[in-house]
Amino acid sequence: MQKVTVGLVADPGLSAKIVEALSPKLPAVLAKDVRSDVRWIVQSCSQALPLDEAEDVAVWKHGDQLKSQRRWDLLICVTEATRRRGETLVVSDTNLSHDAALISLPALGPTRLRHHVGRSVVRVLQVLCDGSSPARMADGHWHPTRAEVSDDADGRNAFVELSRVRGRLRLMLGMVRVNRPWRLLPSLSSAIAAAVAAAAFGVFYSSIWRMADAMSTVRLVSTSVVAILAMMLWLILYNGLWEMPRELHQRKNTTLYNGATLLTLGAGVGFMYVLLFLVVLLGALTIIPSGFLGSTLGHPVSWRDYAELAWLASSLGTFAGALGSSFESDYAVRSATYGKREQQRHARAVEP
Repeated sequence: MQKVTVGLVADPGLSAKIVEALSPKLPAVLAKDVRSDVRWIVQSCSQALPLDEAEDVAVWKHGDQLKSQRRWDLLICVTEATRRRGETLVVSDTNLSHDAALISLPALGPTRLRHHVGRSVVRVLQVLCDGSSPARMADGHWHPTRAEVSDDADGRNAFVELSRVRGRLRLMLGMVRVNRPWRLLPSLSSAIAAAVAAAAFGVFYSSIWRMADAMSTVRLVSTSVVAILAMMLWLILYNGLWEMPRELHQRKNTTLYNGATLLTLGAGVGFMYVLLFLVVLLGALTIIPSGFLGSTLGHPVSWRDYAELAWLASSLGTFAGALGSSFESDYAVRSATYGKREQQRHARAVEP
């Protein structure tokens, strides 16, 4: 029986975790869905391949060397970087001349990533091993993809491309998922501490109680939104998270990166706000007797009054936490922004 060794190279982080979990199960899946007359061996490693001058992962340039060093027959790179074919965003790029393929993790969307990576690996191997029609590579998830074949300087390539509207939405949400915004919270601990301290005044000062009682739901929502936007704006400006295109051809990627940064920060600060609200609400329920709160407000109280009090106090605390807030590690900055990570890749690509 013929033996085929497949090398899976994944970016450090979420991609590596997914590939590590998939690798032991893939031989049986490949025997079932690709070729049953082959003994499949799947090996994986974590390595961030650098970018080329066009800001694409240089998988063909480095793939042949990797295959030779590790004695792989086929190479599949799972990357957290986005990939373009001209003006079109790409989910996967299979090069029949180099026996290699690249899968863009964010282009697979925000949910069921392990499943979608596994199916994408099967599809690119079907093309590499059997010359299957690239139409089989298209993913029906939201129907945001289409398959194409082209010949260029790198050889014959089979692409799965994202459609313009739903595909871009899927990519943007996938980029936020790869950023894992909930992991920003530990790096915002100083801002959270300042916000909790400021919000505590809302628990102890009756003027905040009366103000929360007098405010409409629309005004409370508006205050929350402004507070979250204020913290996002400060974090972007203070940490230099907003990307500016260095060249004209980089403008489209920069727009994607900045959009993902805004959504990532919005989700991260939103998680912080919800956590702050729950802490303040618990504190208010514990400290303020309902009778005393009712006598201060001049009417019987319910859980809604406690929630409105905590709501306003959380917004005021978020305003306070926004002033001077910053990420406490360079890792957190890289986690929040695609551009920072891609700049590091590009720097590795041009190093002598």
